[in-house]
Amino acid sequence: MQKDGFLAVTGDSERIKKEFVGKVVPFKLQADILFDRIQRNENLLSDEERFTSFYSNMSEDTNVFYYMTPNMSYYINAKYLTLAFLCLIFDIEITNGFASFILNTTGINCSAIKLDNMERCVAYKIKEEKRISFEQLVPLVQCNFDDYNSECGHYRNDESCSIWTRSSIQNAIDSLMKKRVLKLKGEMYEIVF
Repeated sequence: MQKDGFLAVTGDSERIKKEFVGKVVPFKLQADILFDRIQRNENLLSDEERFTSFYSNMSEDTNVFYYMTPNMSYYINAKYLTLAFLCLIFDIEITNGFASFILNTTGINCSAIKLDNMERCVAYKIKEEKRISFEQLVPLVQCNFDDYNSECGHYRNDESCSIWTRSSIQNAIDSLMKKRVLKLKGEMYEIVF
């Protein structure tokens, strides 16, 4: 059973991407990118969200040979808000209808928000940790050499942490707060999505 506010789909990668087109993103190219980003960043999904892969010989394809060989299938059950967040931090264009849904749900005009690389990386780390204080965030951002950061192409200089100062991280947080991407509860930062 699909919950309200969730996208739940099972099928091969093309079936999943077809669901993204029109509901979340306007074109197949964006659907390809979104699918790839979900696959590579499952850690950003909440406990109630799922992205799994499994072998199957079920398909809408009527080719008999297809049924004789196992193929990769996927199951995704993700909040639309999580998909919006992924589109935001990976700079993926979304449909006008999806942008309106996010605006009505959160009060955030997702399609008008543009994040720089520092803001993307800080938002990514906060979403990954769910809730985090500034003091906990600083060392994670300063010395984090994972896939996302190399993909992000941000402020690293020969893998040196020197550019990620406390003040530059605080500036990114302040900007994300102004853009209403982050909220502060006590001393803990959370992503609004």
